[in-house]
Amino acid sequence: MKKTFVTLLSVVLLGVMMTGCGAEQPRVEQPAGIEQNEVLTPTAEPTATPEPTATPEPTATPEPTVTPEPTATPEPTATPEPTATPEPTVTPKPTATPEPTATPEPTATPKPTATPEPTATTEPTTTPEPTATAEPTATPKPTATPKPTATPKPTATPVPTKAPEQKSEYTFDFSELKYLTHYNCSYEINGDGVMDIRYDKQYGEIKWMLPQEIDMTKCHKVTVKAKSAYGQMSVKLFDEAILSNTWCQEVFVRYDCKGEDIVEFELYPELESSITAIGIMGLNNVEDFSKYKATVYSITFHMISEPEWTVPKQIAPDVTADMSFLNTYGTVFERFGAAVSIQELRHPAILPLITSQYSSITLGNDMKPDFLFTFNPKFISVEEAKKQGYFIPENYAEKTVPVLNFDDVDEALKICAENGLGMRAHTLVWHSQTPTWFFRDGYVRDGAYVSPEVMDARVEFYIRNVMKHVYDHKYGHVVYAWDVVNEYYHSEMNTSDWKKVYGEQGLMPSFVKLAYQVADDVLCEYGIRDKVSLIFNDYNTFVVNGHENTPEALLSIVDFINSDGKICDGIGMQAHIDVYWPGEAVFVQTVQKFLDAGLEVQITELDITIKNPTATSIDDQRKLYGQLFKDLLEIKQKGGDISSITIWGLCDSTSWLKEHSPLLFEDYDTPKDAYYEVLQAYLDAGFRVK
Repeated sequence: MKKTFVTLLSVVLLGVMMTGCGAEQPRVEQPAGIEQNEVLTPTAEPTATPEPTATPEPTATPEPTVTPEPTATPEPTATPEPTATPEPTVTPKPTATPEPTATPEPTATPKPTATPEPTATTEPTTTPEPTATAEPTATPKPTATPKPTATPKPTATPVPTKAPEQKSEYTFDFSELKYLTHYNCSYEINGDGVMDIRYDKQYGEIKWMLPQEIDMTKCHKVTVKAKSAYGQMSVKLFDEAILSNTWCQEVFVRYDCKGEDIVEFELYPELESSITAIGIMGLNNVEDFSKYKATVYSITFHMISEPEWTVPKQIAPDVTADMSFLNTYGTVFERFGAAVSIQELRHPAILPLITSQYSSITLGNDMKPDFLFTFNPKFISVEEAKKQGYFIPENYAEKTVPVLNFDDVDEALKICAENGLGMRAHTLVWHSQTPTWFFRDGYVRDGAYVSPEVMDARVEFYIRNVMKHVYDHKYGHVVYAWDVVNEYYHSEMNTSDWKKVYGEQGLMPSFVKLAYQVADDVLCEYGIRDKVSLIFNDYNTFVVNGHENTPEALLSIVDFINSDGKICDGIGMQAHIDVYWPGEAVFVQTVQKFLDAGLEVQITELDITIKNPTATSIDDQRKLYGQLFKDLLEIKQKGGDISSITIWGLCDSTSWLKEHSPLLFEDYDTPKDAYYEVLQAYLDAGFRVK
């Protein structure tokens, strides 16, 4: 039975820190049907190490708001820090250190004249660690340093050992960490293990060794509880700490840690090594360093453990440990999936949890316009764009086009193809997370809004090039559905950039129809029109309040889109609902209304919030999840074209609505009673595990 429960672990885990789709309401994405394996084809060498007294400050200053977080940024191994010299004005190192002039050089620190070349040169965008940071007056000249062979190996700083047992998380304050080194800053540790740092210069840093190694292949997130109101600081992780305290191998850094109040800064390292040390560095070159103070309370490593799960018999008497979403609902619906981040998808510990439960994923953010344009957009000439393979519409009259970055999309396509996952593409046209400069003259943020004719050309440019890139890709066949337009109906009632360009469009939006015409044309060009679904995605699709009849309005919009031929296949119901709203019956009636209109239905962003958690509401959430899935199974049994179901996230701890506990797992490895209730609903509907 132990094996079967461990199997269920790999089978049951989900999660995701999903950023909410929109400002007012939640949202998600959905799948369709497409062949998995079909390939689609359309018609300086470093200079000699300076003496410690001449060490320059780092000149490569990363811009936190522009530079992405490196996932593995080793520091130069060729420039060890002198470790034999204690800081004269600050707390001495824990190990007993003789006077600088009498201290032999540790065996781990080569003589400056024989410094080996670095094995991994830090990229310019990474903040390099100063190579010699002790105060000049306390640093002996390299020529006066005894030979390394005469230096006994330090024994006062033991190498951390691996934890004897795996925990769900490890939290350390600074009374538990072992000091390694610091420079250009001063610090104090109070009785609660809280560290106050005052930075004297830019790039001041302090390093600490952890009491044990942390296996990062089993760590899905690191949080640092800290406050840094005056300036930004960075948090570094190191996978090796030399006993002489001279050098650590940096493998991850987050730069933009700044907050007026105490913040749990989140890091997603995605490493395949163990961590032994951390560093806290001040980034800004501020006007008054006397004000540059940061307080760091603790660091927590959130682990994915492997417990033996016990199926709660009182909740799900017929559920067995070998059941999962994949071998139950995944056999009934064409696709059964979850929304994930690219960080989760590539994480070596989280990916197996995804593939054990789901046959489909939706990238919660990484295919939205602001991510593909990047947050620091670049522009190239039309001539250069054509050379790079961009499609330029005939009516495109501008001289430049924005560059599209598909790095994360390409990685996701590859991971999905190699792991048997389909992908819903979310989203092409949306009022949110589309930069305002995309609607302005000259692609300038404060420019005047362009004309509808200019915007039509931009819409075609964007949609064709995104879809063309996907289906030109070796693994593009995994994309079986597109949310071509997201939340038009509800955004039409608000002020959006689309409305500023096109004005009131009501139930006959020209730019929405154009988007489907372009998307349909691309699929036809690649000969896959019958394998990929084009979906109109929206939230609160079931609302009928007075003059607002959302189901009827959505059907009218789709009728307009399809007035010259069916180019919109169906409606995506985001399904962000609450335990007590709108009610299971209303939701199911709306599903049936769309099906009766001859449309495909995809449940794209399902979660059920608990706004007021009580013992009763938690149990009601469990029951609602079970009843809703039982109803969807019954509709499917009767031939209803519900092609896919997507849950918006993997677990409560990473949900964009995490304060309302909306999902089926508490964290990646902890299923809730509602999870078992959903599996029981599968059996109650008359299905059996094959």
